[in-house]
Amino acid sequence: MSKPDIEKLEAGVSILLEAYRQLKEENQKLTLQVEGLMREGEFLAKEQDFAKGKLERLAELEVASKNSEKDKKQVREKVVHLLEKLEKFDLT
Repeated sequence: MSKPDIEKLEAGVSILLEAYRQLKEENQKLTLQVEGLMREGEFLAKEQDFAKGKLERLAELEVASKNSEKDKKQVREKVVHLLEKLEKFDLT
């Protein structure tokens, strides 16, 4: 092999090694980004589960509140009815 061919080959190998190094660095950066995004995704999934649980609890409390309002209304009606009966009842 002639000296100019060897020099061209060495230059080509040098360029390939530099490109490989750059690709390796970029791969490491992207790997770190992917790991960070995966951790963030796991955190968001946990947060979503937490929020879902809170929403379910809120729905349960709303149902309980509506039932309580119905119960209060029934009790008020019964008290009014009893008071009306007491007013009509003559102890003398």
